[in-house]
Amino acid sequence: MPHWFVVLAAASTLATGGALPVLAPAAVPGLAASTHPVSAHDLAADVDGGNRFERLLRDWGFARGRERDFQGPSRTLDRVVSRTLAFGGANGASAYVAWIGAHPAALYGAGSSTTRATSGARAGFVIDAAACACHRASPTLLAVVAHGTRVTWLEANGGGVTHRVLLALLAHAP
Repeated sequence: MPHWFVVLAAASTLATGGALPVLAPAAVPGLAASTHPVSAHDLAADVDGGNRFERLLRDWGFARGRERDFQGPSRTLDRVVSRTLAFGGANGASAYVAWIGAHPAALYGAGSSTTRATSGARAGFVIDAAACACHRASPTLLAVVAHGTRVTWLEANGGGVTHRVLLALLAHAP
């Protein structure tokens, strides 16, 4: 079988395969969850300079994504967003994670900070979103890690969100 045929078959499977896994509802009990696909346009809407970012996603080989959004009041978590993103190659997934790690202000504004993070074989970053001046503001943390062609994005917001809480949740995210 020609090498190019194997590559095309793998790319086709990636683009049209079954549903990408996201954090299971049981991982965040007590919060209502909804699940839907995520497009390059959706990802670009998250950052300043979205049109340019959407072009970068195409260059990196973004194929598809899926998101589960958990919401509801609790003592620890008010909102959790779990995304799994698939890229045509590991270099594209790594480039996405590197860009997010290098541009926290594009997501959360000036004053946001980044630290390196790992979860199993996945490597990437945790972003600590800049706090707003609201007296009832809750912390928001984002972990974005990659392994192979997949990226795991896990964002958590709530009064009890800490790096330890986020990383414990990330350990359960696909």
